[in-house]
Amino acid sequence: MKVTFVYDPEKDAEILLKFGKGGSHSARPIEAYQALIATAGSEPTQADAKAFVATYPSQIGIDIPSRVREDQAEWDSVADAFTHRAEQVFGVALPHDVIAYLTVSGRCPYNINQNLYFVYMKYPHKARSTSMHELWHFYTWYRLGRIWEAKLGKARYEDLKESLTVLLNIECADLMPEGITDKGYSQHQELRAEIAKAWAATGDIEAVWQRLAAA
Repeated sequence: MKVTFVYDPEKDAEILLKFGKGGSHSARPIEAYQALIATAGSEPTQADAKAFVATYPSQIGIDIPSRVREDQAEWDSVADAFTHRAEQVFGVALPHDVIAYLTVSGRCPYNINQNLYFVYMKYPHKARSTSMHELWHFYTWYRLGRIWEAKLGKARYEDLKESLTVLLNIECADLMPEGITDKGYSQHQELRAEIAKAWAATGDIEAVWQRLAAA
């Protein structure tokens, strides 16, 4: 499995419009979306968003071709080690290569069916920390999600798979950028602590998942 970093202004504009104003984990509009509506009004269109992303990166000091190269190098420096550890934890390999799209949006969705995720371009270290977080969701899906989402329901599965990234702080701490940990969302802190405890006791991802799914 290889991750390739790219930039696509059409996708960037689309993601900014779709996720910029707020989401299920945070209702506050992101910085770039606030800048967009300051220039385009409260109901920006796709054309407005595309015009905005054409200039906004340079306004915040980012040269996109350079950032794509830097992010690719940043990820490649840990990619093999991360892949090996993730495969050991989950017991599966990802079946497809993945595209990481850079975005001005501070909210970065992923799509397993389309083999892609998004990375916030403002901070260079996000290439590593976001990639590990999002790819952890991919591994979770291929080992557990295809069976358990239907059993648990989408909301409960969402809580468990988001909380499961706490294991990055145990298994991949040395691969994270200096001073960075996978913090998770405030509503998942108790669940993350339970997962860390269960992992320490079993070291078995299936056992951890079943214990939490039954709770």
